[in-house]
Amino acid sequence: MIENLRKYTVLIIILFVLVIIGFFLMDANTMQKSRGGIPFLKISNRTYSDGDVLKVGASGYELTQSLSYPGYTIDFELYKFLAALQGNASSENDASENFFINRILLRSAKTEYGIYPSDEEIDTFIRQLRAFTSQDGAFSEEKYRIFTERGLGRLGLLESDVRELASDIIIYRKLSEILGAGLTSDRDMVAKQVAIDGQRINAKLAKIDIAPIKATIAPNEDAVKTYWETVQDAFKTDEKRKLAYFIVKSKPATEPAAIAPLAEGADEAAKADHAKKSAERDATIAENKRIARLEVGKKVDDFLYKLETQKDLEFKKLAQADGFELKQTELIAKSEAPAELLAPIQSSSRAGNAADALFNLTVTSDHLSKITDMSIGETEWLVAYVDEVVASRVKTYDEAKPAATAQLSADQAAAALTKTANEANDKIKTALSEGKSFEDAVKSAGIQSEILIATNTTQQDRLDAAKYPAGLFGAAKYTAPGALTEPIIENNRAFIVLVEKREFVTDANTQDEIKSQLDRKNEQHSLSAFMSWLEQKTETANIERLNRR
Repeated sequence: MIENLRKYTVLIIILFVLVIIGFFLMDANTMQKSRGGIPFLKISNRTYSDGDVLKVGASGYELTQSLSYPGYTIDFELYKFLAALQGNASSENDASENFFINRILLRSAKTEYGIYPSDEEIDTFIRQLRAFTSQDGAFSEEKYRIFTERGLGRLGLLESDVRELASDIIIYRKLSEILGAGLTSDRDMVAKQVAIDGQRINAKLAKIDIAPIKATIAPNEDAVKTYWETVQDAFKTDEKRKLAYFIVKSKPATEPAAIAPLAEGADEAAKADHAKKSAERDATIAENKRIARLEVGKKVDDFLYKLETQKDLEFKKLAQADGFELKQTELIAKSEAPAELLAPIQSSSRAGNAADALFNLTVTSDHLSKITDMSIGETEWLVAYVDEVVASRVKTYDEAKPAATAQLSADQAAAALTKTANEANDKIKTALSEGKSFEDAVKSAGIQSEILIATNTTQQDRLDAAKYPAGLFGAAKYTAPGALTEPIIENNRAFIVLVEKREFVTDANTQDEIKSQLDRKNEQHSLSAFMSWLEQKTETANIERLNRR
């Protein structure tokens, strides 16, 4: 055998060279596509591939999201960075693309402002992230190791990408401080606002109910018809849709046993071991859910692929053939949707519940436009088909008459309540100026109301909503003692309010509150300055979207 090989050594070498040449001469498009090399965006005359956008944009966006919400807490610094860089995106795709563009623009600040985060700064930043700290706030090597080993692979990222993200956040923080340095707030103005917001107020209140006023409201037929004619578009029938749907479920593997609580007085070794076990348990639960989601996703993808590629298959027949539990409704309004369709959508880019999405779906003659799918749980996925649509229409006068009568009556009653309250306020103000007590002034204005007392009311107080108006403190905080506020008008009642006393309180927390508010205002200035800088950068970057279908 070896001898035979020796005879054909030259031939083997030639064949080997041909294979290598063939490899390099493979379709360049295929090669580029496989490694994410298709030109996708041009920013400041530099071209970025779809692979760049996926890694720095979509995967970086998801990485930042996962680090921003560790457990049931929020890492506000990451959250603010995420919010600033995703911009006013209307979808998750737009958000991740904005995130990519703005990260690229942000990096120009390195040379422009000389901001070059050091390895030590990056290390310190990562060690302070909530996602990697234990309950006592100390950095957990175990949490970090588990995250980098198990959490990054699914995103196609490496530990170096975490460090790159940390570097970008440090640049964002330092740049915001530089840009906002000259936009500090006036301390005296802040101190005055803190004093106003921290005061205590004593007040007396008289209530005017809408019920007696509403009893006198009875619009005639002509008034109702005239009202309906001017606002008839407000009275429409509900759109109705006939739906067919199924829900794909997958139960995650059984959760690992709970970790026993840490013993009181445990030493550092026990604490570290407890943190390690807790982190491993959390990672196992997360991995089980991820696998369950993948299982559900595969079933849904397979179903949708068949539906799109095999033209002779119908939604209902295919769902039944694939063994899904198909459910069908009659023509229903959104308010009549089954309870399971009221489940919230599990997506950062789609708000509301499944019924909202199904009734917002734009349906055309295209068969595929009638189909939608969405995650409605950690491991549940809804696939639905809009079988029929009966559009909403303007109601006839006879159909709309009861609702139009009720709405006109309510509008007239609200207007009458406001008029009554303003007139009573003026009468009481005059009576007070003549030396009458608030109680006598209220009676002379024709208000038969028990006088309510609010004592030491603060901005933080939550008064009994059945008795007191929600906006009492806000209405009274600038009113001088002995004077009336403007009437407080609510849906079914109004209040006349006399401020008896305002007391400004200074305590040990006042200076801390002033500093806290100053910091918040200065942070807002810094954010505004950064967003203005980013807007200018965007305008001059000549951003081009390439190879879009």
